[in-house]
Amino acid sequence: MNSVLRWAGSKRKVLAELRRLSPPSFRRYFEPFAGSAVLFFDLMPTTAVLGDLNPEVVATYEALRDAPEEVCHYLYSVPKTKEAYYIVRDLIPENLSNAQRAARLIYLMKGCFNGVYRTNRQGRFNVPLGSRFFALPEPNEIQAASEALRGVTLVCGDFARAVGDASEGDFVYLDPPYSDGTRFRGEYSYQGSFQSTDQERLITSCNDLTKRGVKVLLSFKECEALCEALEGWSLIRINVTRSVAGFAHSRRLAREILARNY
Repeated sequence: MNSVLRWAGSKRKVLAELRRLSPPSFRRYFEPFAGSAVLFFDLMPTTAVLGDLNPEVVATYEALRDAPEEVCHYLYSVPKTKEAYYIVRDLIPENLSNAQRAARLIYLMKGCFNGVYRTNRQGRFNVPLGSRFFALPEPNEIQAASEALRGVTLVCGDFARAVGDASEGDFVYLDPPYSDGTRFRGEYSYQGSFQSTDQERLITSCNDLTKRGVKVLLSFKECEALCEALEGWSLIRINVTRSVAGFAHSRRLAREILARNY
């Protein structure tokens, strides 16, 4: 099934390759940089751990899992207009129920510019309305997402914490946000998002998971230092279409790696 979230950085365009490279069998599935969780919703594992630093993402999956009817109620009550978009954007998530937070995030991501999640330094979502609203998920899609999430443990926090319980026979998919070390603009949230300085921790986590007998698939920008650090891993380099500054006329091919330890 498809994810209900529209999300910049989603691996939807390379999903067929990720599916092909995923192990045919595993015990538990872990995705600590969940975002729209496209691989999770494609593989539909019965037991999984989804993690994200963004509390809105985690609250959304909790509400989809536990209260899909409420999410539908709030989601379809909001008109798809410019005025409504900015009213919803200005709501304080902490003052809302999980179902309201889920409806808010799904709605905003369907309408915001380029599907980008970005916050200001106060942690408030500040992406303007895009050129059009994308279609909201149908009630049957919300219900299907709820059923897929029934066996899922949700973790709001650092990626290392989310995979801390992974053990032999488990499968971890790592898809950290890209960071080139330049000025951070609040993508994915200002509250501790993955930075270039976290790359060493990522390598340490990959090596630790390997020692524990965990199968790991990693997607990331092409980075020779990372490739050299993952000695013995199978590496595939692919071209993906990425946009510069979010504008269609600035789209270009970028190089990514898909690395796995099995």
